[in-house]
Amino acid sequence: MTKIRFLCFNLLFISIFFTSFVYAAFNEIGIGARPLGLGGAFVALADDSNAANYNAAGLSYIEDIHISATHAQRFNGLVNYNTIVGVIPLGSIGTLGANIGILTEDSDIYREQTIRLSYGRTIIKQLGFGINLKHLGTSYDETNEFVAENPYFANTSSSALSLDLGLLAKPFNSLNLGVSIENLVPADISISETHEDSIPMNIRAGITYSLESIAEMSAQGAAISNLLKQTLGTFEITSRDGEIYTSVGVEMWVIKTIGIRGGFARNNSTNTATTFCLGGSAMLPISGTILQLDYGIQLLTGDFQNNTTQRFSVNLLF
Repeated sequence: MTKIRFLCFNLLFISIFFTSFVYAAFNEIGIGARPLGLGGAFVALADDSNAANYNAAGLSYIEDIHISATHAQRFNGLVNYNTIVGVIPLGSIGTLGANIGILTEDSDIYREQTIRLSYGRTIIKQLGFGINLKHLGTSYDETNEFVAENPYFANTSSSALSLDLGLLAKPFNSLNLGVSIENLVPADISISETHEDSIPMNIRAGITYSLESIAEMSAQGAAISNLLKQTLGTFEITSRDGEIYTSVGVEMWVIKTIGIRGGFARNNSTNTATTFCLGGSAMLPISGTILQLDYGIQLLTGDFQNNTTQRFSVNLLF
């Protein structure tokens, strides 16, 4: 690393990790390219391997085994996040999930790791419940000059446990209502004796509506009716650390194997940045197994206009 690059990184490092934008991967980085394409509005949908990260109750309604991997890039590739997820339905017992996510940055000074064990089960047919047990860990390269000589670092690693709870209601065939509370147990990941870094509680609530019921009542042609059957809209509101975020997304499967989606999100508090998202999917049947490839891109405005985020996901359904 050149001296100029090292200096630029230090400035960025300080601005990201030692200001109000602390928490990095623990600050709503999300997983999965499909949720990103929907603007992050996934708490009331939560119907695939990404479910536990947004609403563990969604696991209650998953009937297939899912294995997926996602690669995400933030700040135009300066920060990378990789995750592997597995979901196993166990019939009337419920559904188990597990994932591990690792965040790294370009110079390998900083690293975050999230390990999540998840469980979901229906309480009644129209209501599912879910829970996540999470281990959150951060570490810094103690051999790096910036870290070794900075008095801020009392420790170069920290970890904590936390808990998420979620509910997903399906009162009608076309309507989902979801709510989740993340980091219900306070998690302190401080590495300084003079500064406490507690992961804030995250509360999500949302609604998803499928246009299938409209398609059944539509007098339009078969092509339009079939398209409506494969279209849904989703809305979510999130409260985190005193700030309110809203997001909305639309997903449409133009044919059974090709899906497109778009989303919009906005911070309605002190930072008024808006987010525009696009994404797509391709499903490939392979001898009884379905391979689904997802892509999502997020473009931000305001103070974060250079923070382009891209996600690539590979999903296997058995």
